[in-house]
Amino acid sequence: MSHRATPCGARSRRFVRVRAIRVSVALALIVALVLASCGGGDAAEVDLERLEQAFASADVALGSEVFGDSCSVCHGSDGSGGVGAALGGVDERLTVRDHLAVVWTGRGSMPPFSGILTDAEIAAVVAYQRSTFGDER
Repeated sequence: MSHRATPCGARSRRFVRVRAIRVSVALALIVALVLASCGGGDAAEVDLERLEQAFASADVALGSEVFGDSCSVCHGSDGSGGVGAALGGVDERLTVRDHLAVVWTGRGSMPPFSGILTDAEIAAVVAYQRSTFGDER
């Protein structure tokens, strides 16, 4: 008669441990998916309020510099587009708040500039784009 080297209790403890690990991994994935679906790419309300305040006193000349350095490579120096969208009539397509959010968080292939540009630079480039490429010039 052969006896197994592992007693029955040890096997059930191993089963419980493996099951606990699987449940932990599943819970971690669920939490990650929930957090990702909470709008991690969206501009938070506080960010948009801060950007709108900066927009109220935006420096269009600074916006022109930022546009030349950071935006023109994709949107074209004249705003006609290319890799990025054409900017003509941007003030008709987007509210100021939405425009700030697009620059802050990115959209499609456009990267977010929240970690690259300051609030003042984002506000300035939006002011520049709206005054230069918008319908209401």
